[in-house]
Amino acid sequence: MTPVGPAIAALGVTQIVGWGTTHYMPAVLAAPTAAGLGLATTTVLGALSWGLLVAGLAARTAGRLIDRHGARKVMSAASAVAALGLLVLAGAQGLAGLLVGWTLIGLVLRTILYDGAFAALAVIAGAGARRAISMLTLLGGLASTIFWPIGHWLSAGIGWRETLLCYAALNLLVCVPLHWRFTAGPAAAVDERGSDASRGAGDRPPASNGGGDPNPGFGLDERQRRAALWTLAIAFTLQAFVASTMAAHLVMLLDGLGLGAGVVVSAAALMGIAQVVARLLEMLSQRWFDAVAVAPPSVALLPAAFVVALAWPGSPVAAALFVILYGCANGLFTIVRGALPLAVFGSRGYGELLGTVAGPALAVAALAPVTFSALVDATGTRTGLWVLAALSLGSFAAISVLAVRVRRWTRSTDRGAR
Repeated sequence: MTPVGPAIAALGVTQIVGWGTTHYMPAVLAAPTAAGLGLATTTVLGALSWGLLVAGLAARTAGRLIDRHGARKVMSAASAVAALGLLVLAGAQGLAGLLVGWTLIGLVLRTILYDGAFAALAVIAGAGARRAISMLTLLGGLASTIFWPIGHWLSAGIGWRETLLCYAALNLLVCVPLHWRFTAGPAAAVDERGSDASRGAGDRPPASNGGGDPNPGFGLDERQRRAALWTLAIAFTLQAFVASTMAAHLVMLLDGLGLGAGVVVSAAALMGIAQVVARLLEMLSQRWFDAVAVAPPSVALLPAAFVVALAWPGSPVAAALFVILYGCANGLFTIVRGALPLAVFGSRGYGELLGTVAGPALAVAALAPVTFSALVDATGTRTGLWVLAALSLGSFAAISVLAVRVRRWTRSTDRGAR
């Protein structure tokens, strides 16, 4: 078994490289790629959306493979496939090449990013998995800060194709060895009826509190597990629409509030700082509050951000507060997405469960930027903010319902046991 500290450090490096060379890469390279291929930038970004759709379709299978074979083999192979996808993008001569490259990347995207890393840490860190997940997100949050400047520098100096070749080499020569060396852990147990992962997340029997499992979950029965899973999927899918939209349109939304260019850029720059500060505070709170208690107030920051933007349009102070609240919410939700399912359902079949709830969320995330852009064009920025506020409020409501339900179900089980 790999020690926890080195595993977090190694996965932190692979998360920075993974996010920086795939998910965040188009923000820097989409325009030069489009110019080089004679395509519209929207077309190049459409290939990214296709990759996200593929990632959504493959998410559950990817999680099942990690549960069955362990993170070491699956994440190592996934980084190699990501490198191949980047090589295909580097050699693309048109849209077809971009689609093939993003198909390969999409197939392994959730495996090389947080879902795969969270599943690895659930095994490696045991009872300390929540803290390990929080520490990992601190490192992963540096990906855009590191790779956006690197991408600009490389693209300007050697060209977009050569930059993608460098990115492929990083995945192959850095991520593959680190995944192979530092994510070793036992695969999921297989009972006489076959792998747990071969059944749906709602079909698995409830995790037992015995057997020394460091993350046993709440011991929900099958009906409760299904209800909790649906509620979690709804919350994550609504939040995915908001997060994907904000990633693509944050500057546009701030500009639509009637702010000057200088204020917009300064306000947007606060997001990364807010994410890091929020994650540090979450780590400090773990001594007193479990993941279920922390989740609702973390998600509540999301609708609060939109309330501020809608209540005080045109105010630089309100714009800064809007970005800070959103940055805090976004930073905390990354932790919630890994820690809350682990707390509720336990570590049994955890990889597949993450994939199950990530599937619809990724599909929605792929469509969100284009859908929101059309909405704003037709109705205006303020209407778009109201829609995002409503969706974020729905995510908060779903998380709150889940938190109340699992507490009530647990109390009922305890009374029945007595």
